[in-house]
Amino acid sequence: MKHNIKSILSITRLFVVLALILYSCGGGGGYGGGVPQGTLTVQAVTCPASGTTDISIVSSASGFNPSSETVPAVNTTVKWTNNDSVQHTVTSTTVPLYGTFNESVNAGASVCLKFTAAGTFNYHCSIHPSMTGTVIVP
Repeated sequence: MKHNIKSILSITRLFVVLALILYSCGGGGGYGGGVPQGTLTVQAVTCPASGTTDISIVSSASGFNPSSETVPAVNTTVKWTNNDSVQHTVTSTTVPLYGTFNESVNAGASVCLKFTAAGTFNYHCSIHPSMTGTVIVP
């Protein structure tokens, strides 16, 4: 009887540990990585037809134009359009908590990110690290 109780307790502990691991990996109902729902400060969104702050990706030599952009307010969507002939990325460098992003932008394509909190969001192209930019949300 004692042996059965010990086995049951061991199995129960194992399930509790597994549940905690799954929750911390995003299985807890929030966004990935156990991030509480509603706390993301940058969200990839479908590009709207209008009403965005636009940044052009010119080339790996010139980079992002403008390289620093102050948007009007929280909840602004920024649209990066790749006007170069090669692929680039818009990848967070240093950002506030829950604000990381990494979006590929093919030649001729656009990507949009909505900034839902104030802060300074530094980014770069992970393919061409000398290309850097900043989005400032007042």
